[in-house]
Amino acid sequence: MAGRAPLSRRQFLGLPLAYALMAQVSTSRSPNNVAFPLDGIDGAVTPPELFFVREHFEEPIVSLREWRLRIEGNVAHPFDSSLADLFESPTRKVEAVLECAGNLAGGSAVSNGLWEGVGMADLLAQAGVTKDAQAVLLEGSDSGQLMQGSPRLPYCQIVPIEKCLQPESLIALKLNGRFLPHRNGFPARAILPGWYGMDSVKWIRRMVVLGPSGQAPDFIASGMNKLYNRMVKTSSGEVSLTRLAEIQVRSVIAWPTKNARLPLGRHTIRGFAWTGAGLIHDVSFTADGGRTWGAAQLDDSPKLFTWVRWRYAWAATAGDHVLMSRARDDAGNEQPLVREPARRDAYEQNACAPVRCSVR
Repeated sequence: MAGRAPLSRRQFLGLPLAYALMAQVSTSRSPNNVAFPLDGIDGAVTPPELFFVREHFEEPIVSLREWRLRIEGNVAHPFDSSLADLFESPTRKVEAVLECAGNLAGGSAVSNGLWEGVGMADLLAQAGVTKDAQAVLLEGSDSGQLMQGSPRLPYCQIVPIEKCLQPESLIALKLNGRFLPHRNGFPARAILPGWYGMDSVKWIRRMVVLGPSGQAPDFIASGMNKLYNRMVKTSSGEVSLTRLAEIQVRSVIAWPTKNARLPLGRHTIRGFAWTGAGLIHDVSFTADGGRTWGAAQLDDSPKLFTWVRWRYAWAATAGDHVLMSRARDDAGNEQPLVREPARRDAYEQNACAPVRCSVR
């Protein structure tokens, strides 16, 4: 019997991709909004099945046969990349926190993963970005009506070119060594470590380089320019707007959970702390609502873009207690005790969050 011809590298790559796609058919017909309690995370990396999910529109059905990533705009050589093209390209790995900009104080809409993919800078270099490039529009395969009265348009965000050219910015293909879960962006998504999650566009299909006069009509028409803005009331009574970007320093208590009932004795309080571009320097803990603080122990060596696990050995006395943690990074940014009163938006809620418990 004549032997079969050996599979090419591209054909070989196609086999697991096809199997992954068949295993990830989405059944969601409405946007997901899911977050999992942080007390269920034992290690430094969040298991994919416990990753939080935020969606503006229903999950798209993506055909691997037809999917392409298009690079165009202010570039010398526009081109399309198939998934096989990307898997055959040099890749890099980045461990990074992904956090929803609307994560509540003490909330769990945050995860930490090991991302692997192709550097955005490499793709943009291949396209030949022009010298006057200022930003990149990232467009996903999902679409819908963002606001009442707006047209049905693809989800998109605009990111400064400087952030896209950073070595940590990726078109991610894998999470924790496996293909991306569909709800987390399969087959490919943007990852912008240190920045809030809305810019890390899932199911990405297009990157459009914008110059000084570059237009992004879908971004404006959809109403996306009205979201993800920091709104601060000034002393004159006006409200200033600035676009959200870098993650603010924050810590949370993972255990005990709210309204826990604990026995007398020593307990190990556990939590996580993270920041945007810097490193976590220290975490403090209080069991009396902030009157007295003690230094928590960091379980991990702080690294750029990741969270650190922390713990505190608490000798619990009988009574009702208000537990809080407070993080500080190496640039001196400290988690606020309360939210800035001048804020007029619902984003960046990184104030210390009380966890009430009773000890009997």
